Amino acid sequence: MKILVLGASGLTGSAILRALQAEGHSVSGTCRTASDPALFPFDLEEPQAIVPLLERIRPDVVVSCLRGEFTRQLEAHRLLAQFLYQHHGKLLYLSTANVFDGDLSRPHYEGDSPCSDSTYGQFKIACEALLQARLGQDLIILRPPEIWGLDCPRLHSLTQRLRAGSSLQTYENLSVNYAVDTQIAQWIVFILEHGLRGIFHVGTRDISDYTAFLERLAEGRSLPKPRFDIERNEIPRYQAVLPGRQEIPARLQISVGDVLRYLTSAPAL
Repeated sequence: MKILVLGASGLTGSAILRALQAEGHSVSGTCRTASDPALFPFDLEEPQAIVPLLERIRPDVVVSCLRGEFTRQLEAHRLLAQFLYQHHGKLLYLSTANVFDGDLSRPHYEGDSPCSDSTYGQFKIACEALLQARLGQDLIILRPPEIWGLDCPRLHSLTQRLRAGSSLQTYENLSVNYAVDTQIAQWIVFILEHGLRGIFHVGTRDISDYTAFLERLAEGRSLPKPRFDIERNEIPRYQAVLPGRQEIPARLQISVGDVLRYLTSAPAL
């Protein structure tokens, strides 16, 4: 089985690439420029360039972590789906919890119908639908919530802002769940090796108050105590996609506490 990771130079894509390599899979990846000789260059400025890339690599499975302008992403994924359909390939598509941001009244599970008010969430819904229409059972959708990692931009930004004494934006009465780069990578390895199909909500099995998580993260990394700009809201809201697929074993399930322990395992730079 030959695997291609689109967007392999990003936080999640690079974790997926490393995890698949560690399990002995034949895997290659793409990056936006040719700066990494281990990766194939692919720039969304020219979405049609994905076709000769696919013809060259001939992957059996593609994992898409692409980011970029929405119209170009849709075109690239349309061409990708067409190639995989013609060559009987499989696609694992990294979507988002934002497909449910139109209904924040409760956490959401895999069987819930998407409903989004945001441009980003609506784009992801459109991309899911486009891919599903073409690939059917050969499409696997992963919907993570907010993704963190030891080298992620949001962790670096948090560190810099707190050290500079800047305030953080937060939201009253908002509960969320989280994902980390390594967890998503482990789930993808498991899904591929066990032939699983369908939709997966990959994140913590529990939820946390948004502000409390930032406070605990700052304390765990020995950063200054945060000051917050709070968007007030009296009604409880949930931006959470909880995992409900029973095929994923307990050893791959994580809690908010596990995320905090992971993010505080290395000192702040």
